Amino acid sequence: MFLGDGSFANKYQIAVSFNHRCEDDYAEYICKLVLRLFGLDSRIRVRKQYGSAEVVVNSVALVDYLRELVEIRGGGKKKDFRLPPWLMRGRRCKIGFVRGLFDSEGCVYKHTYYSNGKCYSYIKIAVTNYCGRILDAFQGALQSLGIESVRYQNRVHIYSAQDAKKFFRLIGSNNSKNKIRFRKFSH
Repeated sequence: MFLGDGSFANKYQIAVSFNHRCEDDYAEYICKLVLRLFGLDSRIRVRKQYGSAEVVVNSVALVDYLRELVEIRGGGKKKDFRLPPWLMRGRRCKIGFVRGLFDSEGCVYKHTYYSNGKCYSYIKIAVTNYCGRILDAFQGALQSLGIESVRYQNRVHIYSAQDAKKFFRLIGSNNSKNKIRFRKFSH
């Protein structure tokens, strides 16, 4: 999740962005997750003038932990990182990584097209990220979990309706926006 919409606000806090128009439930989930994992309180900051919102956590120890976890040094940028090797070793870690990135950077959509006068419509999944290493890791984790995907530039697509349904059965989502769209489009 942090590799998707997370950022180091400064040396004292992290922030995880979300869409305050349709992801309030997801923001509440993030707050509860931070409390459960780290024992830290967080707050939701909405900046209507910028059209943005974020969950903010104040903790030097958490900033230091996340920088160490992904090997970001000093004032380094999040794009200058290294994924911890253990992240891709176990099935549970892979599923958590994929779910976190999908919850923060993913979408569920319906692809509709016409051929020979017939209308065809299929559910699809996409994850967008501007860091190639993150997308490579995401696609590699999907492949090892038996889910086929295709990468075009800054986006990984799951085109097969069968694989999209397998994705939700195996990985799921903690973002109600994605769950609602999946239910709506999978019929």
